[in-house]
Amino acid sequence: MADELNLEAGRAEGWPAITPLLEAQLLHALQGSARRIVLVDPDFTHWPLSSNAVLEALQAWGRGGHRKLELMAPDWQACARRHPRLLAWRRGFDHLLNIREFDPGEVGPDWPCALMAVQDGVVLRLLELELGRAVWSHQPADRQLALELFDAIAQRSSPGWPLTTLGL
Repeated sequence: MADELNLEAGRAEGWPAITPLLEAQLLHALQGSARRIVLVDPDFTHWPLSSNAVLEALQAWGRGGHRKLELMAPDWQACARRHPRLLAWRRGFDHLLNIREFDPGEVGPDWPCALMAVQDGVVLRLLELELGRAVWSHQPADRQLALELFDAIAQRSSPGWPLTTLGL
């Protein structure tokens, strides 16, 4: 699948084109031993976070040292329902995760609908979720801007989607 896609830079229109692109880019980052991967989405329901290939790659990636997967969303309920297998993976690798919640009103007009940025890797921006429109690049300037945007929102976010909930 990844061999059929241009992973260097491009544009995708429609979910039939974006879905394999998301998986290919995520697998490329995980298999390339990326140290920091940041993902932002309203609910992560479109992401292939429950696919066998992604979970296997996350398993292998998680065994490496000094790695961080940072996830931000305004709400985690849809993700928890859509990706129960990710939750199972999390039980063994939660120490690699930084999961945050943010107020959608905190993001500015330059913020994409969703984002994946990999330190020393790809920047993938979902510009329109309903019909699906995405662009991606490996340009250092694009990556730096994306990571700065992510960090700006992260500063105003709070911890989210706890692995366990404490009861009385």
